[in-house]
Amino acid sequence: MSQAAPDLTLAILTYDRPKGLEATLRSCLAQTNSLGLAMEIVVVDNHPAGAGEKVVAALAPGSPWPIRYVSDLTRNMAALRNRGFREARGRWLAVIDDDETADPDWTDALVGALKATDADIAVGPRFAVFEDGAPPAYDPQGRQFVRDLGLADLAEIELTGPSGRPRYGLGTGNSIFDMRRCFPDGQAAMREAFGDAGGEDAELFVRLHRQGRRIVWAARARVTEMVFRNRTAIPYRLIRTRRETQHYVSIYVDGARRPALARAELFGKGLIQMAVGGVMSWLTLERRSTSRLRWRLLTQHGLGKLTWRRPVGFIDETSG
Repeated sequence: MSQAAPDLTLAILTYDRPKGLEATLRSCLAQTNSLGLAMEIVVVDNHPAGAGEKVVAALAPGSPWPIRYVSDLTRNMAALRNRGFREARGRWLAVIDDDETADPDWTDALVGALKATDADIAVGPRFAVFEDGAPPAYDPQGRQFVRDLGLADLAEIELTGPSGRPRYGLGTGNSIFDMRRCFPDGQAAMREAFGDAGGEDAELFVRLHRQGRRIVWAARARVTEMVFRNRTAIPYRLIRTRRETQHYVSIYVDGARRPALARAELFGKGLIQMAVGGVMSWLTLERRSTSRLRWRLLTQHGLGKLTWRRPVGFIDETSG
């Protein structure tokens, strides 16, 4: 007899972060589950050495829910994320990253948000703790590393403006999807054309929003990300900013009502940002500073708008 499908699948994609994966899994296993959901956990491991398999094997015997381990060595992030979506057997799929830990009521808050609003997707806030013990000097409040849209709990997220311009860049970490509503024909979630350059999850949210799917803000569904030292390094922040700007341009142009006008607008804005950022970072002596980053970030925003057809692509973020 086949096992009944669970209500909720928790999907974790991992790459050579066994300690991070263990912390993520333990937080998932500690869910209060006051809604009484039948759950399963799927771990998709992208590392050739299969570092996550031992972690799963150690925790699975004491788990209140089934844990499935899947090895997938596909070198395309969109295809890899699609594997996580494809493995899901639940009505709802919640995604958490292997550098995040969830509050004990995380699943209750995510599923509760969908039930309370009859929405198709919910996303929640991401807070940060730092490997170095504190945020970097150039961002003493750590705002660059937090996702908080500043919306009321259960508020609907208007992801794009009337022109098609994206208002927010959302990632799948700390999100939940009603699988039947979002993918009624079993179609792949991510567009694999974005897999090498990145931005596939941001594109997914915008595409589903443009198709009429409702996305709500689940303010009580909290996760905390461990920000490793390499991610606070200034060279990393600069290249990451350029890449995220390239994603923004690609997604904006893809859905713009007048793509040629959108490209021209973004090109002009990029030139201005490059010029202002470059001049100001020189005048303020910011280029050699470890505590100031404002104008160099502006320069990278401009450069990303000018070079969006030549994507930065993969950035090695392995740590932890």
